Amino acid sequence: MTYNRIRCEAVDVKTESGVCPGLAQTEHGEVFILGPRTPEGKGICCQALSALSSMKLALALTERMDWETKDYFDITCPHGVVTYRLSRARDDSEQHQAT
Repeated sequence: MTYNRIRCEAVDVKTESGVCPGLAQTEHGEVFILGPRTPEGKGICCQALSALSSMKLALALTERMDWETKDYFDITCPHGVVTYRLSRARDDSEQHQAT
């Protein structure tokens, strides 16, 4: 069974500080790996994870599809503050949060 680890990067945070004002305090540039067991690394806002869940599952269980025009999908959190970029993780070096 295919199960791709999904790289999830906070590519935009719409605050002057670059930090989400919510409880998770997500910072611009944070990278999470969503694998068979989540969270791996620092963790992610549970409300944002809910918004990402459907696309994360689709990417995890399939190889690249013909209709995919990019190697990633951008999804904004329910509060409209953080935009996450989801992509299939390429290698084992991405299993831990990037610094």
